[in-house]
Amino acid sequence: MAIQTSIADRKPNIEQIISVITKPMIGEICHQVIFSYGDELRLDFGEMSAYTHPKLAHLSKGSWQFGTRATPWVFKQGDRILTSSLPVDIDELEIDEVEIDGVKKVLQQLENKELIDFAIDANNISLTLVFEGDYQLILQPDFQDDSGLPDWELFMPTEQVLTVGPDFFWECKSIH
Repeated sequence: MAIQTSIADRKPNIEQIISVITKPMIGEICHQVIFSYGDELRLDFGEMSAYTHPKLAHLSKGSWQFGTRATPWVFKQGDRILTSSLPVDIDELEIDEVEIDGVKKVLQQLENKELIDFAIDANNISLTLVFEGDYQLILQPDFQDDSGLPDWELFMPTEQVLTVGPDFFWECKSIH
């Protein structure tokens, strides 16, 4: 009895593809946690270097740059939630600078931590970054968001960018 498989069955899924693309990043150290463009979270991994633009020369970036865009996230250690981008008080519509600074201080616990795993769930495009010390940064895309922005981006030392979202869209392409 022969078993037939369709081309779709042999086609690698997004979990496998993302795993292959991000495999060289596993074991890298997170050197910097910052917020850019308001509340977009960015983590810099790998070798740090100065920006080439003269106006940004005082800043540094990692050889791997991971950034959230229009995506809610939760930061945990084990089963305990340390902080989240989701508002705790539903009536509070604005995030003030003091609150962002407090969240940033909590997230800076990721600095100097090794990345252990980078796993995407193909069913809902959620992403979990696992760090040493049982830290987890979990991105949970909001399918009701109609901003058109990607859920997250990963700039790689190969001068490529992996973009995931909105919805189930993803691509890996040259930054040029």
